Amino acid sequence: MAKVGEGDARWIVQEREDGTNVHGWHWQERDVLKWSTVRLTELLGGCKVLNGEDQIFISTTTIDSVTGEALINNRKKKLIPSYELAVKGQWTGEIKDGSGTSILSTSGTFQLPYISDENADEDPELTVSLTDEGSAQQRLKQAFVNKGKKEIFKAVAQFVKEIQAGGPVKKSADAGAQPDKPTVNTTVKATDASGTAPSQANGAAANSQAKPKPAAKSDSGTHTIDLQETFYARPQDIYECFTQAGKIQAFTQSPAQAQPNVGGSFSMFGGSVQGMYKELVPFSRLRLDWRFANWPDDATSKVEIKLEEPEQGTTILMLHHTGIPHEDKYGNSDVEGTTRNGWQQLILHRIKAVFGYGL
Repeated sequence: MAKVGEGDARWIVQEREDGTNVHGWHWQERDVLKWSTVRLTELLGGCKVLNGEDQIFISTTTIDSVTGEALINNRKKKLIPSYELAVKGQWTGEIKDGSGTSILSTSGTFQLPYISDENADEDPELTVSLTDEGSAQQRLKQAFVNKGKKEIFKAVAQFVKEIQAGGPVKKSADAGAQPDKPTVNTTVKATDASGTAPSQANGAAANSQAKPKPAAKSDSGTHTIDLQETFYARPQDIYECFTQAGKIQAFTQSPAQAQPNVGGSFSMFGGSVQGMYKELVPFSRLRLDWRFANWPDDATSKVEIKLEEPEQGTTILMLHHTGIPHEDKYGNSDVEGTTRNGWQQLILHRIKAVFGYGL
């Protein structure tokens, strides 16, 4: 047996000056609580729990908190999640008659007190409470608990699937992976961002020690959303919902800031949405730079909101949202769907519900 300090150097794992964890040999632990918070908010916020069954409509509105811890351990390219999380959020519900007129509405909170790797293959515990505990409101609560919970469990199951696959760590690990052996005399054909094919690499270049350059991002990989919503309010009322911090905070039920002048900034949902006012035509049009905190750092989209009043007391809002990225910074690809759902459920419908501008 070799004495201490006399081992064969070929078999000793040594620290590298550049900090590289070659082939993921060393045990690494990464905190993914921030990613988990963002992802659970996306999956559970604005979730349609029931959509017309027995004339009942129930949706979650906001996620108030995601607490606990979430880690992903990486050892020899094996990703091992370890998490214990609690989620608190709010919901609204209503019962409509056959003509679609609302005859009862209520709101409340819901909790998922224990989402953990220990019960990853089980449905988590779900508790639902009401703001008003009337008998009619109890019907909506029971509908949520008995029939609507499957949508909540489906969203949690998607989160579990993603974190078990490595979440943000999986993508970064794949991007940083290097082959065990260099490829000799290999020629690669590619095109750069402008579509121009680079010259073929010769054998010496293929065998060089230089790190590979990351693939260029395509400028065309964005999405567009167009929405229209009718409010029983004056254009000024709707305009102020995007320019007055107090109103923004009221319908989002979360911290908000607004500096309604050209070049001024705004934020809502506690900083999850950030942007800048680019054009302000009072009570008629707004143009905004708009981005979510979990988007890639260089991704900023454009929002145009037009307000028209075809008859007094009725305002039509027309939304044109361009430049929405295909993926967020964690590799989740349904950014367009999440953004569309956010506009509909967490902004437009919440403005109606909170200020009484329509149902």
